[in-house]
Amino acid sequence: MSLLNSTYPNEYYLELFQVNRRLGIDQIYLDHKRYFTQYLEQYYPIVSDLDMIYSDAVLVLIEKLSDPAFQLTCKIQTYLNAIGKNQLFKRINRQKEVSNLPDYFDCNDWLEDVELEDITPQEYAIFNEVFNKMAEARSKCYQLFQLFYYQKNTMNEIAVALGYSSEANARQQKYKCLLRLRAHIHKLLAR
Repeated sequence: MSLLNSTYPNEYYLELFQVNRRLGIDQIYLDHKRYFTQYLEQYYPIVSDLDMIYSDAVLVLIEKLSDPAFQLTCKIQTYLNAIGKNQLFKRINRQKEVSNLPDYFDCNDWLEDVELEDITPQEYAIFNEVFNKMAEARSKCYQLFQLFYYQKNTMNEIAVALGYSSEANARQQKYKCLLRLRAHIHKLLAR
């Protein structure tokens, strides 16, 4: 079975949605999430953001399925992927408009200041690749890292710049970003 083709045809999900809406939503959500995330990771490497986008895409689908005039003319997976891709590109474009961060930041500038003991050339290359993908996507994590490590802003300044409710929230987000970055690097090292 390929990831694109779920084990059930559209009709199964549509009938289940009509008979038991909650179960239908759960089944759609669970059966299509993995491929959705893998598909959009090629454009944007921050999985936690993709999870939010996926939830939004499923909500749009549910709203459409609730409209009796709506006719689904493609696979559910294709429909969710299209919604997600549009939302992702809108988010990326909106981040570029809102961001006041310079475009010239290069992770090599940051890496010069960071001690990288016992790191292999492969690990360095993977870190560089992941960080540059974050930079291209202008993700919140990239912005946070840039403000903290490159511009040497305080956590309070970062909270204000990125719209976090407090310094503690900004610190927690930095920690989560580091964990996601580490997990993504380990995933790439395992391949």
